Amino acid sequence: MNESKYDIGRRSFLKSVAAFGACSALPNLAFAKTDSSNLLVWITLRGAMDGLNVVVPYSDPDYLPSRPTIGLKQSQLNKLDGMFGLHPNLKHAYDWFNTNELAIVHAVATPYRQRSHFDGQKVLENGTSDPMHREGWLNRLLLTNSQSKGIAIDAGLPLIMQGDESVSSWYPNNLKVRDRQAQLLEELFQSDQALSENFMEAMEIEKMAGEAMTGRQFSALASQAGKFLTAENGPNIAVLELGGWDTHAGQGSVAGRLPNQLKKLDQGLAALKKALGPQWQKTAIVIASEFGRTVKENGTQGTDHGTANAVFIAGGAVSGGKVIADWPGLSDSQLYQGRDLAPTTDMQTVIKGVLRDHLGVSESKLDSIFPENDEKGMAELIKV
Repeated sequence: MNESKYDIGRRSFLKSVAAFGACSALPNLAFAKTDSSNLLVWITLRGAMDGLNVVVPYSDPDYLPSRPTIGLKQSQLNKLDGMFGLHPNLKHAYDWFNTNELAIVHAVATPYRQRSHFDGQKVLENGTSDPMHREGWLNRLLLTNSQSKGIAIDAGLPLIMQGDESVSSWYPNNLKVRDRQAQLLEELFQSDQALSENFMEAMEIEKMAGEAMTGRQFSALASQAGKFLTAENGPNIAVLELGGWDTHAGQGSVAGRLPNQLKKLDQGLAALKKALGPQWQKTAIVIASEFGRTVKENGTQGTDHGTANAVFIAGGAVSGGKVIADWPGLSDSQLYQGRDLAPTTDMQTVIKGVLRDHLGVSESKLDSIFPENDEKGMAELIKV
């Protein structure tokens, strides 16, 4: 039996309260601060993951009739409980679920309802209801805290990390003359104190990266994130992203576009855990997409932009082994606007619970990080 909203508020889901790219990174290199030594990884799945074919409500009588060609049968799933099953391509994630290192919250949505990828991603990352707001909620978190560090593993700085607090980003490249270029830049910047300090910090990031894998596959980037998070004087917050989730056509069930994406995600998560080593026990990973997809498949054996979705909270610090859902149902009368999985849990409330219980963020600071959200945080996903 799935947990109600009332039950959710009384539980605990956490255990404890540019390879070189120096030129582009120079203006914005200081790490940001947090109060906790615990590790937090945020992963954005860009393109709107179809949560209904990832965390599948196989017991809902309207699921398979809504998806006659792309639906997954119970026998094809890794069973999570009497209601939900996990897509078979999430093999490592399923192992974590069974070791209580993965919790899933279903029927979750941000305040956004207009189904634009760009605006939906902005609302997910800025922590408001306004797509035009140009400051990320993680930047607000970092601005209000001290002592530890954060980094984006990205070619640029994603909105979630943008704001008044200066934050670094890192991304691999294939430069063959890095040592000579570094020497020339050091000589160029030595007459300007600010540029020189920023350059030296860029070099520290490079040193921290070590012998970085030059590949830009998600698994390589996730592994590098783990190296940063475990480095001496390294960050304790990292942001990653994985695109390619916009499955309007040829989505597939156990094979196809979505299953291929899930395999990439699962391999990346395994690489991250391996790189974290013993620090895995102090880690919480939040994996979310801008919105979900339509309940009914379309005429090209895909799904269109929807509303509610599934959110994953993984890591050694997570009190998992459960799917948390105030399930709205998939019959026509239960759908949002007659087409989408209806949202019953607020995304920002889920995130607030993780920040409070894992990073020790106070209620007053949470109010400034998510200024429009007056819920106290969906608690408690972290082991205490």
